[in-house]
Amino acid sequence: MTSPVTTKRGDTGTTMILAGQRLPKSHPILQCTGKVDSLRAQTALLRMQILDRGTPQQRELDEPLFWLLHCYFLIGTAVNDPEGVHPEYRQADLDATHLARLEEIQTALEAQVTLPKSFIVSASNTLSAQADVTATVARELERALVQLKESIPSFEVVAILAFINRLSDSLYIMARFLEEGLHVPVDYGVLDGR
Repeated sequence: MTSPVTTKRGDTGTTMILAGQRLPKSHPILQCTGKVDSLRAQTALLRMQILDRGTPQQRELDEPLFWLLHCYFLIGTAVNDPEGVHPEYRQADLDATHLARLEEIQTALEAQVTLPKSFIVSASNTLSAQADVTATVARELERALVQLKESIPSFEVVAILAFINRLSDSLYIMARFLEEGLHVPVDYGVLDGR
């Protein structure tokens, strides 16, 4: 089989990282890299669903979501070479300017959303549900980043952790924005059959 994608070098459960090492796919570097991949895929799906089915106002999320997809590549190269062995492979590093832009996006959304005074039990439509899934994957990446830092203490993760922590909040607010006021707050009466 000749393929530009399939190399067969990973058939034994190892893969090459940007730092040039071959590691088992269970290694914290590759677990974290996988979480970045998952976040990118879920964000891309959210973006496409909004473009396909969103209102004109919702489709304004296209630009910030497309920007986020590019931020993930900065995160991916950082986690795949956490000791900075090959800085030449990095286009840039995530920094305070990225965090500031993410906070601007969240602030703009919060200005358009009135949250209920109780917990949300469920998304109210498929777009908000996909945003909630994406926020969950962001939180999974946050935990993987902490594990990677524990494994490789020299990994400079402060800026990335702050960004991902804020990202999960931003995606949660995005989910509520996508509900257009039709939130589904928790109702414990459901447990009693009321």
